[in-house]
Amino acid sequence: MNYKFYWLDQIKSSDWKTVGERAFYLAHLMKQGYPIIPGFVIPANSFWQFLQHIDWSDPLLTDFPNSALHFNVNNYQQLQQISQSINYNIASTDLPSELLLSLEYAIKNLNAEVLSFNLDLASPYLKTLGILEPIISQTRPEEFVPGIKQIWAEIFNAKSLLYWNSQQVEIPQLQPVVIVQPVQSAIASGNIQVFTNSWKIQATHGLGVSIELGQVLPDSYIISAENCTVENKKLGNKIIAYNLDARTIKVRDTDTWQGNYHTQIPLPKTLAALQIFLLPEELQKEFVLEEKQLQSLIQLTQDIANNIGTNFGVKWSFFQRSNDAKFELLITDFERFPQEDKILAQLPQSAKEEKSISIPNTKHPIVKGIVASSGKVTAKAIVIKNIPPEVEEFPDKAIVVVAVIIPSYLPLLKKASGIISEQGGITSHAAILAREIGIPAIVGATNSTNIIKTGDHLFIDGNNGAIYLAKEDNYYPHKFEMPVVENSLKNQNLPPIGTKLFVNLSQINSIKKVPDSLIDGVGLLRSELMAIELLENHHPLWWIQQGRQPELVGLIVKKLSQFAVAFTPKPVFYRSLDLALFNSSDGEKTFTKMPEEFITNYSENQDNQTKSNLHNHRTNYSNPILGRHGTFSYMLEPNLLDLEIDILSQVYELGYTNVHLILPFVRSVEEFQFCHSRIQTKWENRPNNFQIWIMAEVPSVLFLIPEYVKAGVRGIAIGTNDLTQLLLGVDREEEQMASAFDTRKPAVMRAIQQLIYQAKISGIPCSICGDAPALYPEIIDNLIRWGITSISVNVDAVDKTYNSIARAEKRLILEAAQIKNLDDRF
Repeated sequence: MNYKFYWLDQIKSSDWKTVGERAFYLAHLMKQGYPIIPGFVIPANSFWQFLQHIDWSDPLLTDFPNSALHFNVNNYQQLQQISQSINYNIASTDLPSELLLSLEYAIKNLNAEVLSFNLDLASPYLKTLGILEPIISQTRPEEFVPGIKQIWAEIFNAKSLLYWNSQQVEIPQLQPVVIVQPVQSAIASGNIQVFTNSWKIQATHGLGVSIELGQVLPDSYIISAENCTVENKKLGNKIIAYNLDARTIKVRDTDTWQGNYHTQIPLPKTLAALQIFLLPEELQKEFVLEEKQLQSLIQLTQDIANNIGTNFGVKWSFFQRSNDAKFELLITDFERFPQEDKILAQLPQSAKEEKSISIPNTKHPIVKGIVASSGKVTAKAIVIKNIPPEVEEFPDKAIVVVAVIIPSYLPLLKKASGIISEQGGITSHAAILAREIGIPAIVGATNSTNIIKTGDHLFIDGNNGAIYLAKEDNYYPHKFEMPVVENSLKNQNLPPIGTKLFVNLSQINSIKKVPDSLIDGVGLLRSELMAIELLENHHPLWWIQQGRQPELVGLIVKKLSQFAVAFTPKPVFYRSLDLALFNSSDGEKTFTKMPEEFITNYSENQDNQTKSNLHNHRTNYSNPILGRHGTFSYMLEPNLLDLEIDILSQVYELGYTNVHLILPFVRSVEEFQFCHSRIQTKWENRPNNFQIWIMAEVPSVLFLIPEYVKAGVRGIAIGTNDLTQLLLGVDREEEQMASAFDTRKPAVMRAIQQLIYQAKISGIPCSICGDAPALYPEIIDNLIRWGITSISVNVDAVDKTYNSIARAEKRLILEAAQIKNLDDRF
């Protein structure tokens, strides 16, 4: 049996279900450069494999651990008997030799003398504070082996069993992961709780276990989240302190104190590696932290809140560096606080007498998938297998359940309260639209169209990718609060940034969400999603063939003008319609889009069977990324480009001269030359300030930037989603390949670097407008260093990205100053 552990600095986004939320967030913060204590994760399968090695002889444990425990919660003796029996079996059973060897190797690499084992059940619904205690042990095998057994046995203590029972959670459903980290003597420790309007900092001497065990009343500070000032502070009651050795150092740089090692205070069995001290009386009357240490914690809290929002907790410690009088602040643990599900909308008057839907017990998901857009919602399911209903026939706030989000479904999404799809990826257009309009979406939900039936009442948890059946009590739909994205930059003295920050949009309703003072314009206006309702499920060529081109132009001009006037005088970069052409199986010419675009009902008179065949054809043709779309489709059907020229010229005639054009999916200089020449010919009086950019998402663009510039390109916008899938050969719509779709791969990052460099030496701006900067903010440092001129992100990522840009630019300035100082010295 091969036992795999997960090192914090190597955890990937695809590992989050395996390692649990705490380890995942620690890994995320570590990658962001925050001071995290290193360590590794023992996944839940190691625990279950160990239990399979135990010979369960107690009749009360028949078929355990493969079946649930059965006991009478009111029979305390029986509860104690079960708990003691399980604990005895765990303690007396040897670890499998392969597991022991793996643990010895991993622990040796930590290069520590003392370890902490912290148990995480990888569930936001189970609050285990006070239920599961940490284990601290020496790193010798004779010490850490009982330690790992003890931490696992915590699950079966009598109080734990009572808690699982009260939460209606069966033992086989638990996923206990263990976070292993080194422990060293601390000067001071505590925790920080971060909420929307205020933060709370607690502090005590030594290690933080005295707070966790409730043996001290720590100092507390209430911090205003708005201006990061101390609103209130209260001296605690700190009589004892835990540490590894007898010499404990105060936080002040100049003083030390010798604690009185107290052998008469009994240590919990889980903390046998520690020593306990009685604090000197004068120390008990003082605050633990001096002002500079408090400000360090406030700054750290602000940085993390700017990165990930609020509603989280951090455990921290100050340590002394080796042979150094200075102190080091490290984060020892992280916890996301589950937000309470609050009903946003009040029931209408007519429904007040109806019973509401019961919130399901979230221990039995009927389907699980990949989170494409977060949030929680309950509603009635509408399963679509063939022809979608007309938009006006689709019930408001239903949950759409489909095999794949094809373009015909997109108009429905604006009326839906949630999306479940068997196929698709987190960068698909449906996922992007779901995030923009703020509804939960789960993709990769295998077999969901067969498991779920139309009319089922569902609860979607878009935070962990789970779908549950809700009980029917005269159902009435309830919508739950979406995760709040903290406006962390509000009312702060913002540092100016030199890199332009743009926003990606497609919906008029999203304009009001944009923090106008932070952004420099619209970096990507997704025309296909903008025009969902306007096209009425028809390809633009159908409108042209029906003689309705002027009507369509007028509709799009009206909508595009709304974006133009909202952001004037800031630029709006409009990406023209990217619609593919292909031949259907019956040989007739039909029209569709790329993976998330429109399938055409190309004639009003087509029967349902023909339409069904067309939809099935699209479902089987899962990723037509190499099909006839982008600027190549304009060469095949010049009328499509003429349509765009008419739209832009009319927008300019209305006085909106801040709109510019981005051509989609450009494969060759010849394609651009065709489009550029036709625009010049058809729109002779276009103003000089009108710019034509291209999407840099086909790898061939990497080698030809100078040629594109000579042909008339005024700027490039890097589309990271298509660039990543084409460079890596990974289908962005294939959920089983999600772990391989990663813009941070060296090949993709080098391609981005080359595009930025080529644009810089060619004298044109280079923007990046794919999902990568929002999904992986750690790459922003490199983008700034390489010289990116603008970054464009979705509305929900504006605040976070602004902060990331500011920090990156500050670091770059500091590095330049340090180099200059070195040059001056030598």
